[in-house]
Formats: sequence, C-alpha cells, structure tokens
Amino acid sequence: MFALPGVQAHIRARADQYLEILRTLIRQPSVSAQGRGMVECAGLVARIMNELGMEARVVLSAGHPVILGERAIPGAQRTLLLTSHYDVQPPEPVEAWSCDPFAAESIGERIIGRGATDAKGNLLAILLAVSVLREMGLLPPVHLKFLFDGEEEIGSPSLPEFLERHRAELAADAVLTVDAGLEPPGRPFVWLGSCGLLAVELAARGGASDLHSSKARLVPNAAWRLVWALSTLKDPHERVAIGGFYAPVRPPGPEERRYLEALLWDDAAQQQALGVTGFLGGVTGLAARERMLYQPTCTITGLISGYAGPGHKEVLPSEARAKVEFRLVPDQSPAQVLSQLRAHLDRHGFGDLEVRELAATEPSQAPLDSAIALAVREAAAEVYGMEPAIRPRHESSGRQGTWIGARLGVPAAITGIGPPGWRGHAPDEFITVEHFLRGIAFVADVIWRYATVAR
Repeated sequence: MFALPGVQAHIRARADQYLEILRTLIRQPSVSAQGRGMVECAGLVARIMNELGMEARVVLSAGHPVILGERAIPGAQRTLLLTSHYDVQPPEPVEAWSCDPFAAESIGERIIGRGATDAKGNLLAILLAVSVLREMGLLPPVHLKFLFDGEEEIGSPSLPEFLERHRAELAADAVLTVDAGLEPPGRPFVWLGSCGLLAVELAARGGASDLHSSKARLVPNAAWRLVWALSTLKDPHERVAIGGFYAPVRPPGPEERRYLEALLWDDAAQQQALGVTGFLGGVTGLAARERMLYQPTCTITGLISGYAGPGHKEVLPSEARAKVEFRLVPDQSPAQVLSQLRAHLDRHGFGDLEVRELAATEPSQAPLDSAIALAVREAAAEVYGMEPAIRPRHESSGRQGTWIGARLGVPAAITGIGPPGWRGHAPDEFITVEHFLRGIAFVADVIWRYATVAR
C-alpha cells in the first residue's frame, strides 16, 4: 500500500544525500548547443542510475549520447517509459548570474545553477522516486524504462532516427515526461499534447551581386521580391492564406473546452507580461485561450537583406532571406504544410523563390482519459493538495512526452516538479529544496498509481 506520509518521511531523512546528488549533476556542464560536457554528463547520469539500482547504459546517436535504462519487475503486466533530458541551455550571459552557473550554490532555499530545474532536478526526481520505492519495498508491478535525451534544448534532431532504431527496446504501454516547473501560484500541471513546428528559410535573388542603388531602375530588387511574396502568406485579418492550411484544423471538443475554461487565465496579466494592450483580433478570455492552443500560426521570425548598419548606403541588394515559422496543431503535418507553401508561392508567381526547411516537429495529442493522465492527476491532487492544470495541448513544440508517445503509439503525459518562476533559460535558474523533495514524492506517487490504481 502506498502511504504518502511514509514516503515523504523517507525522502526527508535522506535529503542531504539527494541534494548532494543534485549538486553533483548541476556541476557537470552539459550544454548541447555548444557540445560542452555531453559525454561526461551522460556517463555521470548512467553511473547515478546504476548506483540507485537501475540498469543503465550510454548509447551513441547521430548527435549527443542518449541514456537508456530499465528496472525490470518480474510478472509485471505493464511498462512505463520515463523520459526527460540531461542537456541544458547555454548559461550566457554569465555576468548576469549571481554565482557561477555550474557551481550549484545555495542562496536561502534556492539551489542556483543551469539545469537546476530544466531538467536535471526533474530527471533526478524520476531516478530518486524509483530508488525510494525500491528501498521501501513499494515498487509496483510495472516495468520501468528510461530514456534521457541529450539534445532537447536544440530540438532533439537525432531523436526520431534513434526512436526508430530502438523501437523494440523502448516498447511501453505509456510515456511520462518530467520536465519544467509548476504553474503560478504553485499549481501542478499535466500537458497531454504539444504543437508541431515547421521552420523554413525563403530566399529571393535579383542581380548576380549587390549593385549601386541607381541600378534599381533596371535590375530587380531581391528585397522587394521577398516582401511581395511574404505579403501573400497572410491576409489583413491574420488568417494564413495558404490553400488547404486550415483544412485539418478542428476546434476543441466538449471535454477539451471544459479544461480550457478551467485554466487560470487573466487577460490583463497576460497582456502586461507580453507588453501589449490587447490581443490580436480583440479576442479575450476563453477565445484567447482557444486561439493560443488550437489555432496554427505563420510567423516571420527574421529578415535579412541589404545594408542595416549605421548611416546610409546606396545599395541594391542581390539577395534577401526570411525565416518563417509555422506552429502546427494536431492533424497538420510539417511535410504537408511545406508542400502547401511551395504550391502557394508557385501559384502566386514566386516559383523562383528558394524554400529551405530548417526544422520540423509533428504535433501530438494524447487521450485525455488515459491511465497515465489519470495517475498524474490523482498524484498531483494528493501531493500538492490541489487539482492540476490540465492542458489538452501546449502552445510550444518539442520532441518529448506526447511526441514520443505518438511515435511509439501509446498514451503519454508531461508534468514537472520545479518551482513557479524558476527562471528557465535565463540567468539564476533555480530549484528550491522543498520543490525538489516534494517532486520526488510526486513522481513516486505517479508511478505507484499508474501501476495499481489507474485502469
């Protein structure tokens, strides 16, 4: 029988040991964007896992190493794949930190360091939860498998091929990703889906080289060519004008709408945080939430052409480039939208524009009533004393959780144990002692409930 008070007491009796493991892991840099410390950190995580009673190994991928592990339970009828990532964001600007980003210094109840929450604190919550259950003789009848990515912070480019190559080894009945932190004011969360992404670069060309701007009377201007092409992608009402773009898009169903209505949302606070006085199209409240999670986007994220330095230069640019990003919702696909974009440009007379794919991630959404979703919801209510915020999908995109579940064909959920306002991707990222220790109990409760309560 899982008794939360006993589990929490066990964790707090070993708090110093667990916190030292966390500090050791934070002190090992693992900056995927820079390739800094990746092999060393993967080896460290694998050693921690083996010392805690799991079988772990470091597996090479096309990019940074991946850590695979297992804790087999004889006679178990279910398998749960637990995932997170060991790579971190670059710490720059280092001078903006209160201390060395990899020193894991304590300031009050906070442990400061790059990766403290994202995601080394979350990753260790998984490992220590399993260790606690083992030490207390509470390991439930469920096989546990582990997958820790080393490229999450750079979009996990090697993960699709890795999953295909190790599909049999990673076979499971559900996926749980533990990453990020609680929502304000300390409310746990469950994400059951994420948006997809297609990022492209469009390139237009004029003359063979940059020319004196007086030649604009006779030679095409690449910048104007690109601007005219971009102007066809959206109408004045912010609707994407690419043919077929919205065909697969569906509104939220009744249960999804109920969860949308329950999400904490304050228009004024959101607008203040975003630095705007109103949302696009004048939407507010539920309509704003629905647009955020259920509508795809087309966003110009960068423009490059000509001269942008100080003063004036008489130049006719020969080349212009634009970075364009599409956030996609379930039932859209990056490949489909890329094809639609090419056809749209051709149809509007821009067949000469080059379209180059930069990144692509499929959208995903898991069932709202799966066993793993129920386990997270019940454990959150037990450990944190409140119902979690349930997001049928998240506005961001990434190759964790529900994306992995979709690839493996099983339900998935994403949750996290860090504190609200944990300064993700920013200087002075932190986790608190209380959130770390309580997070271990939370993950232990989720594992137990998935095996024994959720059906």
